[in-house]
Amino acid sequence: MERDTTERHPPARTELARTVGDTARRLLGHPFYRGLADGSLPDTALAHFLQQDHWHVLPAYAAAHARCAAVAADPRQALLFSRMGTGTAEDAERRQERVRRWGKDLRLPLADGTPEPLPTTLGYTAFLAAAPARSLPAGTGAVLPAAWLFLLVTDGLLTRRVPGSRYAAVIEEWHPGDTYRGLVDVFLATVDDIAKDCSPTGRRELVTHARHAAYFEWAHVDAAWRREAWPF
Repeated sequence: MERDTTERHPPARTELARTVGDTARRLLGHPFYRGLADGSLPDTALAHFLQQDHWHVLPAYAAAHARCAAVAADPRQALLFSRMGTGTAEDAERRQERVRRWGKDLRLPLADGTPEPLPTTLGYTAFLAAAPARSLPAGTGAVLPAAWLFLLVTDGLLTRRVPGSRYAAVIEEWHPGDTYRGLVDVFLATVDDIAKDCSPTGRRELVTHARHAAYFEWAHVDAAWRREAWPF
């Protein structure tokens, strides 16, 4: 009796669009991304974000997809999560090489080797690891916002960037392109299917974890802006 929520709830994509859209607006209004767009962002803040993101958050994000694949009962959903996990893991390695190149070109103050994970990073990566162990809807909610926000924020940066500014070329290279846009659309359709088939409890888990993941995305950027560090 707890199932069949389709008449009482809009598609998950519609419900989550409010949270993700609001988070994207907040991110694009954050001093970090405003400074990235006009070239005024301190290089220490950009180095902080890139290293915490590409060396720690992205690998954890890839692993979370793999864990979702492991608990998905539908083979098509398992295959999608598996492909996204593998693609993200491979992309993390490519992005690390790109960060090293940007570091040389822009003289960014990058740490040698693997940077130490900082408090917000540890919180976010632990959340990504725990969510799929709770349930497939929870895991799905945890991984959804990052992919969607990456597209929305990089779209926004392309329109806001100041031509010729310090990071204009970085913004252009950072944008994932229309192929990625299509992948996000496929992923959102899968999220709709998962939400439609799960119980009200499962849907609440999906929505709640998506909201918390969106908070972590904002905190991840804010930590870079603040140059978060361990207190001692």
